[in-house]
This record gives sequence, structure tokens and C-alpha cells, in this order.
Amino acid sequence: MPGPLLAAVVHGELLALRPFGSADGVVARAAARLTMVATGVDPKSLSVPEVACFRRVVRYQEAAQGFASGEPEGVRGWILFVCEAIEKGAREARGIAEAAG
Repeated sequence: MPGPLLAAVVHGELLALRPFGSADGVVARAAARLTMVATGVDPKSLSVPEVACFRRVVRYQEAAQGFASGEPEGVRGWILFVCEAIEKGAREARGIAEAAG
């Protein structure tokens, strides 16, 4: 399974299951990040896809609910959201690196 897809599924499943109660989002985002490292999507863990989630909180929550519904369009929307977040996170990391010189 491609790394971005696996990261989206890991993230979405943890959000949907809510296994921890109060810190599910933090754990889900961390698990997705670890999945990105393990699959080679972001081997050095330099990108910051969380920025896209925090900048678009309502969309993030709606997409997560779509994934949790199990409906094909909801799952598709979630996967696309996560892939966009990964892309935006990589751009954000490049900007940080360039600003640091």
C-alpha cells in the first residue's frame, strides 16, 4: 500500500475509533507521521502536515467524519485531504528550511 494512503488510513482509523478519549487527534496525527517515516514518505520527519489540519480545522473534522462513515465518497474525501496535507506540509518544511538558511 502506498505510504500516503497507509498514513491516511492509520490517521482516520484512530480518529474514528477514539481509543484514548481526550488525545485521539494528537495520537492519530503522531501515528500518521510515524507511518510516513516508516514507509519512506518523509523518512527524516521534516514535513509538517499538521499545519494543514490546524489551518482548516472544520474541513479536517468534516473529512474525518466522512472517513468514519465508511461511505466511499467520505473515505475518498479523507484520503484526498490527507494527501493535500502531506503536500502542504512538505512545502511548509521547505519554507522553514529556506528561512533558516
